[in-house]
Amino acid sequence: MKTVVREIASLVLGLTGIVLAGIGMNQVLDIGSCASGGPYVIERPCPEGSDALFWFMVIGFLMWVMGILVSKGFFMEPGAGQVLWMAGFAGGGVALLIKVLTQSSMPPDARLGASIVAAVFIPMGLAVGVVGIVQLVRRRRGGGANRSRRPAGGAQAGNARRQGRPAEDAHSPWARRKALNDLRSTGALTREEFDMLKDDLADAGPDRPGGSTTDRVALIRQLAERRASGVLSSEEFEARKRSVMFGD
Repeated sequence: MKTVVREIASLVLGLTGIVLAGIGMNQVLDIGSCASGGPYVIERPCPEGSDALFWFMVIGFLMWVMGILVSKGFFMEPGAGQVLWMAGFAGGGVALLIKVLTQSSMPPDARLGASIVAAVFIPMGLAVGVVGIVQLVRRRRGGGANRSRRPAGGAQAGNARRQGRPAEDAHSPWARRKALNDLRSTGALTREEFDMLKDDLADAGPDRPGGSTTDRVALIRQLAERRASGVLSSEEFEARKRSVMFGD
């Protein structure tokens, strides 16, 4: 399934679930605590149709969860999953809080329950929203850094050709170290991975080209650019990077 179709299906399924769950919860809060059936005298019998309202909430909740699961990034990466998470928790919490503050006819027990749920839901939804914004900013910065580096390298090579000097060798020690430092500065490599590749470059020495290390650095840089452009998710990037680093 293509990513766009998958994200659209996720939004449709999840948002439909949120609407159904919201309708059911709104009616249940209007009713408050009640009971039906049994041999005892019931102080507040439940009105007809209460069972249907309960199933509205259950089915809506299940559709919302399925919508998040259908999303490619679930709620761990920017996409439909995070939108549904925020809409379900933060949006639902805000709606409950508004109902508590504006509807004076709400039963006291329903008012208390809705206030507690809103106090829990709103931070849960906003936390994922903040994480998503940070992830988007990092991706944009990573993509901008990669784009800014490419023209600079091309300009240097062009100037060298116009001046009759050979273009800088991509396998030169300086170029290899620069590429490695760029990967570390953008967060594509952890400190341990950076030190590992740096040691390999140092062991190669001036008389040994260190071609295998250069190839690994170049491959990881390509993977980082694909992640920055959104082609690879963070999990896919880490798995492929590990394969390049350790041959898993």
